[in-house]
Amino acid sequence: MDYPNFTSELKRKAEINFENIKKSIQGLYEILNINFSDDNAYFKLGQENLLGLYENLLDLILNEYGLRKFVKKIKDSEVDLDITLNNLLIEK
Repeated sequence: MDYPNFTSELKRKAEINFENIKKSIQGLYEILNINFSDDNAYFKLGQENLLGLYENLLDLILNEYGLRKFVKKIKDSEVDLDITLNNLLIEK
């Protein structure tokens, strides 16, 4: 039976996804750091947003029951996953 390999692959993919999210947040922080000084208001706002993003992501992951219910809503198309960033539309 391939079931154990399937579940271990899903676990590995989840770990990779989480590491990629962390790298993306770190990359965005580095971009802010390159373009703005530490005392710049845009730097501070960007820093606060990245911190809020990471804290909310961790809270969501650690809330196992709520996350399962939320994933069910996503699967039932009850949640809009699209994000519009100016002219860029990110659809899932």
